[in-house]
Amino acid sequence: MDADNISYGTRRLLAINIINICINILGAAITFVWFTRLQPGLIGGGNLLALQDRAIFVIVVIAMAAAIGLPMGFRFFWPLVRKFKRLGGERSRVSDLRDKLSELAGELLNAPIKFSVINLVVWLVSGLVFIVAPHVFPDYCPWDQASATKISAWTFFLCAPVVVTLGYFISESWIRTTLEVAFPEEALVARPRSTRINTLPRLLVVSIMIGVMPPIVISHIILHQITEIQNGNQSIENFLSQMPLAIGFLVSLSVALAIVLSLFLARSVSDPLQKTSSSMKKIGQGDLNVRVKVVSNDEIGVVGEGFNNMVEGLRERDYIRETFGRYLSDEVVTEILQSPEGVKLGGELRNITILVCDLRGFTALAESLEPRKVIEILNRYFERMTDVIFHHGGTIDEFTGDGILVFFGAPKTITDHALVSVICALEMQEALKKLNMENSLVNLPELRMGIGINSGEVVVGNLGSEKRKKYGAVGSPINMAFRVESFAGADEILLAPSVYDQRLDCLELGQIIEAKLKGFDKPVCLRKVKGVKKDCNTSSWA
Repeated sequence: MDADNISYGTRRLLAINIINICINILGAAITFVWFTRLQPGLIGGGNLLALQDRAIFVIVVIAMAAAIGLPMGFRFFWPLVRKFKRLGGERSRVSDLRDKLSELAGELLNAPIKFSVINLVVWLVSGLVFIVAPHVFPDYCPWDQASATKISAWTFFLCAPVVVTLGYFISESWIRTTLEVAFPEEALVARPRSTRINTLPRLLVVSIMIGVMPPIVISHIILHQITEIQNGNQSIENFLSQMPLAIGFLVSLSVALAIVLSLFLARSVSDPLQKTSSSMKKIGQGDLNVRVKVVSNDEIGVVGEGFNNMVEGLRERDYIRETFGRYLSDEVVTEILQSPEGVKLGGELRNITILVCDLRGFTALAESLEPRKVIEILNRYFERMTDVIFHHGGTIDEFTGDGILVFFGAPKTITDHALVSVICALEMQEALKKLNMENSLVNLPELRMGIGINSGEVVVGNLGSEKRKKYGAVGSPINMAFRVESFAGADEILLAPSVYDQRLDCLELGQIIEAKLKGFDKPVCLRKVKGVKKDCNTSSWA
């Protein structure tokens, strides 16, 4: 991890305690202002003590609450800060620390809940202090029993929920931002293991806080004052003079609370979705090296984790395509990856054309060369032939020593597969001539190739077992193609009857040759391919 990120993250994590303290002090200040300035005015003054006495009492209560809350927060949070600094300072690779960092991220995401529990404890203790103070310390408590009870009710049912909710959302947003900046991407590709609070409960809590609680509080105060007027305990003049100020104060607090809670809730939903949307645009542009940092365990975190899994799947798919593409044509790879049945064992009966090529005299040549030189020659040869075969949509089934077995018409359907295979064979011979010219410049021997082509119905598909599969074909037309190839001389292309009996008007063919092929009782009539007629456009067959 970068030293700057460690320093930034440490400062941010330490600042959370300060933020939590400030939220509690703000809640205490609002309570103090209400019960020392506004609420006494509503009841027409009364026997009030000096503001200084009340301020001292409130400070004492806050100090007592802080004596409980600060050690609790420090005890659970400081070890997390030290753990972050220790993991960040380790020299190990991020990939080796990924699980530990992910675990730490989950613990940090639990911090807002723990802070909320601490805040709740602090305010409940404070409320209890105000209840028992008039009884235990009657000489020091600046409020009578009735006023102390009101303060306790305010603390239990208003301040505690507000401070707890504010503390949760603010600290959650702060920690999420800290994780996004300070933690490496590898540690946040999946949802951290933390307490899950879904989006719906958070929406309900915020809705209640900003939509239900303020009207209830304001309505209660107004109705209570009206009741006091009816009972003769409040004058209409005092009500009319003091109520606008009290209502204005409460409305201002309600609006501020609504803005803050709505802002933090909206950001907790919109920010990760915007980052995901931005990453999706990059994927659309072909960049598969993007990931989103998952910094929550709710539905948004599920979306982020699912997005990262999708990107990983796309990367694996591209890797498979790239790897398979070195062995199979793009059509085969696409068929395997896109078809639900593509990776299953089995096959189908299909009419295809089989091309078999082999180097003439290469066995004797290989015996006179070093193995390294033989491999170099073969690789140069296979590379040129592969380019030509793939250009015409052929599927390379296998390299047979110094030969190649090719299919036309499977898995990609080719209407004139017989014609396309012959055009491909002619271009293979031309490519070999160019290769020989290059070989002569680097003192490599000349290569000569014979090609045999046959058509027929074969079973094509994935062959093998669940542990080892191969896309291939089975059928007697393949054996026939090998026999035809064995009869072809150097630089020759021979066609079996199943090929030259088809519509091959654009090709210039030689005379019929009777050949006694191994494995066949009767002679087989073969035809040599001389070339393509001048008036034919072969580019449309590629």
